[in-house]
Amino acid sequence: MISRIRRFVPALVLVALIASLALWGESLPLLRHVGALALALLLGLGLRVLWRVPEAYVAGVSWAARALLRWGIVLLGVRLDLMLVWEAGVAILAISASVVLCGLIGISWLGRRLGLGPVLAMLIAVDSSICGGSAVAAAAPVVGARERDVALVVPMCSLLGTVLMLGYTVVQQWWPLSELRYGVLVGASLHEVAQVVAAVTPFAGAVEPGMVAKLSRVALLVPAVAVLGWVWGRASGGKSREPNAAPARKVSSAPAAPRPWFVLGFFAVSLANTVFLHAWPEARGLVEQVDGLLLHSAVFLMAMAMAAMGLGTDFAHLRENGLRAFACALLGWLGIAGLVAAELAVFT
Repeated sequence: MISRIRRFVPALVLVALIASLALWGESLPLLRHVGALALALLLGLGLRVLWRVPEAYVAGVSWAARALLRWGIVLLGVRLDLMLVWEAGVAILAISASVVLCGLIGISWLGRRLGLGPVLAMLIAVDSSICGGSAVAAAAPVVGARERDVALVVPMCSLLGTVLMLGYTVVQQWWPLSELRYGVLVGASLHEVAQVVAAVTPFAGAVEPGMVAKLSRVALLVPAVAVLGWVWGRASGGKSREPNAAPARKVSSAPAAPRPWFVLGFFAVSLANTVFLHAWPEARGLVEQVDGLLLHSAVFLMAMAMAAMGLGTDFAHLRENGLRAFACALLGWLGIAGLVAAELAVFT
C-alpha cells in the first residue's frame, strides 16, 4: 500500500495543487457560490485541454478520483447535526422526503426519455434531489458511474444552482413570499448547501427553515444511496450503461451489488458529531472547531478527487450529452420547485 502511494506522489501533488487553487478561488466574490468541488473539476478539465497527462500520472490520478472521494464523503458527515433534522416539523420532513423520492424517480426517468444513459440520468437526479456534488460523489460508485459522467454533472448542476440562487434572491426582493415559505422553497429545491445559505441569508426569517429543509435532504443521503445501490444491483446487472454505445470491455471493478461503506461512514461521523454537540454542551465550542477542521479536510480531499476526474475526462462524452443533460437538470429543477410550491400551499 505504501509503495503504491509513493508511485502516486506526482499525481497526488498535482491534484493537491489544483484543489488548493480551487479553494482559493472559492473565496473570490464571483466564484464564491460555485463551490470548491465544481471549481476543482473545471480546473482539471481546463488543464487537460492544455496539457496531456503523462502516462506515469494516469494510475495515481485514477486512484485519487476513487479513494480520496470516498474518504472525503466520510469526513463530510461533520456537516450534519441530526438533532436539527429530528426537531424539524413534520411538514418540512415530508417535503424533503418527497423531493428526494420524486426527484430520483422522476428526473432519472426524464433523463432516459431525453436519450441519456441510465447512469448519467441518475446522477443528475441525485445532484438535483439531495445535495449537489457531494451526493453525486456518494452515489457514483454505487451505480458504477465513470469519471466522465461525474465530470459532466457536477459543474453543470453547480452552475445551474448558482444561477437559480441569484434568481431566488431577486424574485424574493420584488415578489416576496412569506419568509417561512421562501426558506423552505429554497432549502428544498437548490442543489448545494452553500447556495441555500447565500439565498436565505438576506432574509432573517428564512434562514432556519431553509437550512432545516436542506439538511433534511442531506440526512436522506444515507438511506437513498443504500436503497439505490440495492435497486441498481438488481436492475442493471452487467448491462451496458450507455445507450447506443459501442461494445466495451467488461469492467470487473463494478460489482452488481456494491457495499457503500463510505456512506455508512458518513452516517457514523454524523451520529458521533451529533452526540458530541448535544451530550456535552459545555464543550460545544471545541467540538465546532474540530468540526471546522474536519470539514475543511473533507472538502480538500473531495476537491482533489474532482480535480483528478477533470484530468481524466472524455470530452467527446461532454459534447455528445451536454445539451440533453442540461435540459434534464433544468426541467428537473422546475419539477422539484413546482412540487415544493404545491406542498407549501397545502401544509402552510
